[in-house]
Amino acid sequence: MSELIIFTGGFPYGSGETFLETEVIYLAQGFDQVHFVAVNPSNSTPRNLPDNCTAEGLFISLGVLQKIASLRYLVSPLFWQEYTIIRQTYKQRISRGIVKTMLISLYNAEQVRKHAEKLITGKQQIFYSYWCDDAALGLAMMKEKFPQPTTVCRAHGWDVYFEVHPLNYLPFRQYIADQMSAVFTISQKGKETILNTWKVTTADKVIVSRLGVVQQQAPYNTENNIFTIVSCSNLIPLKRVELIISALAQVPEQPMRWIHFGEGSELARLKRMAKNSLGEHIHWEFKGRKTNREVLSWYAFNQPAVFINVSSSEGIPVSIMEAMSFGIPCIATDVGGSGEIVNYTNGVLLAEHPTPEEVAKALQLFLTKEVGLTKSEGALKTWEERYNAEKNYTEFVAQLN
Repeated sequence: MSELIIFTGGFPYGSGETFLETEVIYLAQGFDQVHFVAVNPSNSTPRNLPDNCTAEGLFISLGVLQKIASLRYLVSPLFWQEYTIIRQTYKQRISRGIVKTMLISLYNAEQVRKHAEKLITGKQQIFYSYWCDDAALGLAMMKEKFPQPTTVCRAHGWDVYFEVHPLNYLPFRQYIADQMSAVFTISQKGKETILNTWKVTTADKVIVSRLGVVQQQAPYNTENNIFTIVSCSNLIPLKRVELIISALAQVPEQPMRWIHFGEGSELARLKRMAKNSLGEHIHWEFKGRKTNREVLSWYAFNQPAVFINVSSSEGIPVSIMEAMSFGIPCIATDVGGSGEIVNYTNGVLLAEHPTPEEVAKALQLFLTKEVGLTKSEGALKTWEERYNAEKNYTEFVAQLN
């Protein structure tokens, strides 16, 4: 009996990590049993899973007592090993914030390690952390103590790039990569960063394994003649949604609409900005957080002309993969691995820090239907060649086995 044990940030509980909903179908086909361990899930109601899948929550408290308890790791050899790597390999100064991050990560990882070790059966097992985070660190610690089980993790964006974090640091990344059986990055850029920034000593373990989405089938809405722009992200500073509003304010007047899916701390401010900046010829709407199925159904029925993402940091956005599976061309900033999916054949790749004028110019390209049609064909081709779920996840399961 083969068993896959997956540590997640909450899936299948709550509404997050929707991209796992597709991957789990192929994982369930590739293993006799699949067991999810959701770290600190937001609620106790799981989403529907294949019959051979089970799930449980692992709750890790991090109150005052736990933070005090984490001080014991100041005598841990792993702590001082990482301390040396930060100073000598990363050439960074050890700040109070870095020490605090290291101690908390070790505390969280220790809880994961203890729980994972209880799940070891001696049978054919693979332990898989969906993120390269404290759960991955816990599995790496388990692997050092129990070499037999295979341990792997994925590495996306926020869990790869040091520079997007205030401390310019992510804890124990070299140790995780060296202890894991494999680290699967979702982009070539992610692999290059792991090799060059993390300074791993086992480069052959770092493997590019792209995510994928399923092409959706739905009736085309022939009644939609208004130029429609869509975006989908959390409304947080990192996503720079205000840049879309500033750009729309500069596009020549003609009827159009901009629809945004997602919610967050910036919602009220962005609504005020849109109200004050956008003319009556632009219909705009913040639709809030919707299920993945609801968003995809909206795409299918409304057939937007272009999808836009102007984030300051990304792995490779699943939202762009989904848009391209419908043949929706995309505009994106050249951050993380976005340059591996968006190009002149399927959209517009902007500079890392574009001006509103540059974003507006990109949007205006799609006002010409011939341009939109050509780039739409390119978007669908990109999805088929690089982000087709069946191809990518079938290959990933084969690599796990």
